[in-house]
Amino acid sequence: MEKEEIRQLIIQELEKIRTHKTKLGQGCAACHVMFSLKNTLNSSEQDCADLVSQVLSEDLKLNEEFIETVEQIHMTERGLGGAFAMRERESKDSYLDVYFANVLDELGTDLAQYSSEILLRKILLAYLSLYIAQTIGVDYHAATEELYYILRKNEKKNFQLDEFIDKLQGRIRRTSRQA
Repeated sequence: MEKEEIRQLIIQELEKIRTHKTKLGQGCAACHVMFSLKNTLNSSEQDCADLVSQVLSEDLKLNEEFIETVEQIHMTERGLGGAFAMRERESKDSYLDVYFANVLDELGTDLAQYSSEILLRKILLAYLSLYIAQTIGVDYHAATEELYYILRKNEKKNFQLDEFIDKLQGRIRRTSRQA
């Protein structure tokens, strides 16, 4: 399928979502677009997610429409996101820019004060929480609580995290020596 055909599919799916011709239930608007592409192309989720991202990155107007549709469904219609959903796009962008910079500053401070292992663990736990939230359909806070519950309940999970971090650090060291 050509990139223009993929772009058109994204546009069509966004229109169906906006006009409620597609029933999402409590499903994700962005995931619906990606899965529609997956079903059309009979390809992997990751490949289709990459294609959607690539098309949206190359078409800023469509990228705006995409985020507006996601916000319409997830924030405005479902009443999530509170005051953020009511802001103008420029205000939302400024707000997100500030928080993006804050996260990088916080991680930079952690890196300076603690070992890289602590920083990697923090990043890995954040990713796991986000993944759980997306997978089981709960908010990030609830997913984080579920993750910590599992870690407290089963010490083996902590060892698995530590092993993964060790492998990651080893790979980083090998890659930096090769460079």
